[in-house]
Amino acid sequence: MECSCLINNELIVIDLEAKDKEDAIRKIGHLIEKQGKLYDYEGFIQSVFEREKTFPTAVGYEVSIPHGKSKAVKECALAFARLKEKVIWSEDEEARYVFMIAVPESDAGDKHLKILADVSRKIMRDEFRESLKNSTTIDEIYKAIES
Repeated sequence: MECSCLINNELIVIDLEAKDKEDAIRKIGHLIEKQGKLYDYEGFIQSVFEREKTFPTAVGYEVSIPHGKSKAVKECALAFARLKEKVIWSEDEEARYVFMIAVPESDAGDKHLKILADVSRKIMRDEFRESLKNSTTIDEIYKAIES
């Protein structure tokens, strides 16, 4: 499953102001909600918070991939935010680049893992991380995620 079919320019935000991890999750979740991908915003956000309690989703490189598998999700979506300032994500990591994945509970196994794997592969590439850092427009970030 390619990231580009799950994301569009409306699911990307640059220099998002977030006071902490919870604020970032809630604001990025609203992007997904505005696209009509959720049945229940609060239900989805609670599934993301539950996942974070189990194991924080910071993956290094100032990147976090919070995700929720829930009946509150209508269809798979990927959102991205470059935060204006880093926030503490876990005990030993900060995040500035946040990819949020929403997956219906019925697709929790296969689709969820494919999306996570696709995002993770991209994050491992130096040039991808550089493009997230240096892009000045949403379209540039979309093209980087799409590639």
